[in-house]
Amino acid sequence: MENLKTVLIVEDDKLLNNSLKLVLSDEGYGVTSVTKGELAIEEVKRQFFNVIVLDLMLPDIGGIDLLLIFNKLSPETCCIISTGFASLSSAIEALKAGAYDYIIKPFNVDHLKLVIERGLNKQSLIFKNKELLERLEREKGKLEIILDIYNEISSTFSIEDLSDFVTGKVIQLLEAEKASLMMVDEEKSELVVKGSKGLIRDENEIRVKVGEAIAGWVAKEGEVLLVNDVEKDPRFEKFIHPDKYKTGSFISIPLKVEQKVIGVMNVTDKLASTKVFTEDDLRYLSLIAHQTIAQIENIRLCERLSALAVTDPLTELFNQRYFQEHLTQEIMRASRYGHALSLIMVDIDHFKQSNDKYGHPAGDKVLKQVTRVMRENTRHVDIICRYGGDEFMIILPDTDLEGAQFVADKIRKVVETQGLTEAEDGLDLKITLSGGVGAYKKGLSKADFISEVDKALYKAKSEGRNRICSA
Repeated sequence: MENLKTVLIVEDDKLLNNSLKLVLSDEGYGVTSVTKGELAIEEVKRQFFNVIVLDLMLPDIGGIDLLLIFNKLSPETCCIISTGFASLSSAIEALKAGAYDYIIKPFNVDHLKLVIERGLNKQSLIFKNKELLERLEREKGKLEIILDIYNEISSTFSIEDLSDFVTGKVIQLLEAEKASLMMVDEEKSELVVKGSKGLIRDENEIRVKVGEAIAGWVAKEGEVLLVNDVEKDPRFEKFIHPDKYKTGSFISIPLKVEQKVIGVMNVTDKLASTKVFTEDDLRYLSLIAHQTIAQIENIRLCERLSALAVTDPLTELFNQRYFQEHLTQEIMRASRYGHALSLIMVDIDHFKQSNDKYGHPAGDKVLKQVTRVMRENTRHVDIICRYGGDEFMIILPDTDLEGAQFVADKIRKVVETQGLTEAEDGLDLKITLSGGVGAYKKGLSKADFISEVDKALYKAKSEGRNRICSA
């Protein structure tokens, strides 16, 4: 019944009116019939008719005038004029007024059926063309948004900024309420929210184990999800939280680099009347996801290149260049705000002899071992740098001389206790450190600050090594 075509008969001849109604009803049309123009206007205002069969001569309103009214009220309706007073001029006038065709009384019913059928076919084409134009217009609008997103994405060089921007644009593009971009934390095998739109604060702080919940399932399986009703999908029965979704429809896309999932993009709660995401939505989101992945790779490449400029490749500690720049900043901060600032300089005892005896691969392992101990015994705010071959500097913000002495001596003791033992390589080395510690005093230059700590280190070596001396 959804495809039932409707016909309005406007004919003042009651016998003909009833006859037409009966014939067209038998043909499967939904037929309404009236005998006056005013009644016809009321019917057209009340509902849409596919076809109107209109008598040119009516007792209250002229057929041409009525035709013009119908064209305004329902321009998609196919109007067929019928009359028993045919003339070339009246036919031309009716066609100019917008009639689809013109039939003469008494007319052949089969001819009328044929005219109606042709009119409906033409109307169907008009509807399809209109729908296509509307779709193309929507598509154009979507593609314009996507193009703007592409242009903006390429100029964003922070993963957090990129994630916030993309999720904001995605809910505009897909007419959704919530979107999030999660990245895989490989060390913990978890998904972490990097950017979102529409999520509450607690949702932004959620970490999801890979393989758990819906986003975790997508990250593990690497499959795209377009779900119309999550409650009816048996894959997610154990993940369903009724209060989480306003609608049961969502899209979740894995972000892949060379078949490896690096993140997941999620969109939920469709705002459109359908409340359901479509294949078109999935296609649009896939276009955005593809460009997002490319920019994430660009950002990571830039970060790696930037890290190489300030990082020692063997120990992955900051290098001397970074040390010099960062110490300048910390001295300025300490001088301006009166904060404490200390510096530790340590050197591996007899490192050259150890290298000569056991070889450079063993020496590299010693450097990495000392690096590990320093990292485990300092704070996140402390800056550890490889200063030279076997020399290290540690910048300790908000730390006085006594605190720095404690940290340096703790590192020295742990290094001495642990040494370096690797049975497979036949290594069983004792490692000791000598160190110098100094605290910044206002007015002291950076060069003099480093020099003081260097002198303290020299003093520790001259006094027998394996000790920490203060400037």
